[in-house]
Amino acid sequence: MEKTKIIMDVDTGTDDACALALAMLDPHFDLLGITTVNGNLEVRLTTDNTLRVVECCGKAGQVKVYRGADLPMVCTLDPNSLQSLEPIPHREGMKIKGAIHSDHLPLPAPAIHEERQRAVPWLIDTLLAAGDHEITIVAVGPLTNIGLALRSDERIIAKIKEVVIMGGGDRITNASPAAEFNIFGDPEALEILLQSGIKTTIVPLDATHQALINEAQAADLLAIGTAPAKLFHDTIMERIAAYGRRDSDMGALKATPLHDPLALCYVIHPEVLPEVVPANCHVVLQGHATGRTVVDWRERYEKPPVNCYWACKADRKFFLGWITDVLTAAKG
Repeated sequence: MEKTKIIMDVDTGTDDACALALAMLDPHFDLLGITTVNGNLEVRLTTDNTLRVVECCGKAGQVKVYRGADLPMVCTLDPNSLQSLEPIPHREGMKIKGAIHSDHLPLPAPAIHEERQRAVPWLIDTLLAAGDHEITIVAVGPLTNIGLALRSDERIIAKIKEVVIMGGGDRITNASPAAEFNIFGDPEALEILLQSGIKTTIVPLDATHQALINEAQAADLLAIGTAPAKLFHDTIMERIAAYGRRDSDMGALKATPLHDPLALCYVIHPEVLPEVVPANCHVVLQGHATGRTVVDWRERYEKPPVNCYWACKADRKFFLGWITDVLTAAKG
């Protein structure tokens, strides 16, 4: 079986944990390593949570974790910026209220440790050692590590096959009226990527909200009877409760999107996103719309140059089937 070489870049809270489990358990992936970043929580906690998931999946000693950036590249330097209006960068991460209710996932404290090398130098070393267009980066948190690596050594551009991002939103946002959380966390980093020429696929909230998982489906996953399956069940139920507290429509559905696993699924099963269109996208870097992903949808004779691919739809049935198949097969 030919495997797809990937690097996971995460800010591990709940849906990151599910994506990590699938990246480790699906045999179609060759997971080269995991880098962590400040986002759902400060980076020391996202790193700790990542280590917990590695152990939960029985991959201690096989999958290594590299701690990354603990602050965004630029956006928190200005005391008047939106991000600086709340006490979130550095000490408390960039939590969305209700998204995660503890500093730690409901897993035992890890016995394994992060690597001594930090994420950005490891990314550069690993990419430079690879063949051209060989490695796909799946980035499901703020893109600080990616932006820093690109600014540090432009030679890595030729080594990256694709960057698949969970982030952004057109009709749906969450961190602010204009912005999705991951992009709001470091808007400059995404803009650096969009200007790099690297093939970039963006899986926004508009797509992830079409692939909801409900309580009954979570119970079916729990019945698989493994530690990773229980992790899925517990995190899905926590997310359903959190959405229910702040979104009456979602609360009535008793369901939740699993944003990050959907982006991962696309890497080996592009059919899970049945409408991915070439687009021109840029990021608002200042003002009340900071972090907004602006896609040029205008119809005209000359389109602006394509700098990304934008997912518009998701196949909920296929997505759930993939998760179930991977967790069931991993049972052995």
